[in-house]
Amino acid sequence: MDFGTVFGVIAFVALIFTGIATNQITSSLFNMHGVFVVLGGVSVAMLLSSPLDYLVKAVTELKSLMLDDEAAHLKKTLPVLVAVAEQCRMKGLSALKDVDRKLADGFLGRVSDAALDSNDYKFTKQVIEQEINQAADEMNEIANVYRTMGLLAPMFGLLGTLIGIISVLKQLSDPESVGPAMGVAITSAFYGILFANMVCVPISCKIRARIWLRVKLKSMILEGVLEIMKGSMPIVVERRLQAFLIYK
Repeated sequence: MDFGTVFGVIAFVALIFTGIATNQITSSLFNMHGVFVVLGGVSVAMLLSSPLDYLVKAVTELKSLMLDDEAAHLKKTLPVLVAVAEQCRMKGLSALKDVDRKLADGFLGRVSDAALDSNDYKFTKQVIEQEINQAADEMNEIANVYRTMGLLAPMFGLLGTLIGIISVLKQLSDPESVGPAMGVAITSAFYGILFANMVCVPISCKIRARIWLRVKLKSMILEGVLEIMKGSMPIVVERRLQAFLIYK
C-alpha cells in the first residue's frame, strides 16, 4: 500500500471537514452551477479529446495508486531473483520455468519465457526492453489524461464564472439578488482551481513517479535474468542488482 497517497487523501478530507467545522468553508461555496460546469465540461472535453481506452485506464489506475507500493516491490524482488539464480546454478536455465508468475504483474514470468524460448541474450534483451518502453509510453499517456484535465478544469471554472456574471448583469435591477448571484459565479472558478490542483495535478505527478519506479523494477528483473543467462554466480547477480536499490 502506498501510504503517501493514503495519508494525502485522509489529510485532504480532514482539511475539508476542519474548514467546515471552523466556518472557514461556508455553505456559500457549495453550488451545483460550479460542479455542473467544471465536472461536466471537463468530462465532455476529455471524451472528445482522448481515446476511451485511455480514459478507462486512467480511472482503473487510481486503485493501483492507493494499493501498490512500487518501492517496496523493488526490495522484495531482489531476494527472489537471487534465489532464482541459485536454482539455475544447480538445475540449469530450465529452472526459470518455476519462477513466480505473479511477481511484478507477471513480468518475471514473461522475461523467463523469452529467455527459455530463444536462449539468446541479445534477443531477450531487445524484446523485453521494447516491452518496457511501450509500457512506459502507455503510462505516460494515462498521466497525460490527468495533466489535460488539470489544464481544462480552471478554464471551465472561468467559463462558469462568465456565465454567472451574465446572470448577475441580468439582475442588476434587484440589488438583493446581485450578491448571491455573484457568489455563485465566483465559486465556479474556485471549483475549477480546486479540482485541478487537488486532484488532477497530484494524480498526474504520482503516475509519473510510478512510471520511473516501474521501469526501474522491470529493468532490475531483466538485468537479473540476463545475468543468469550468462551463468553469473548468485553473489554476482545480487551485487549487480543492489545498484537498483540505491536512491540518489
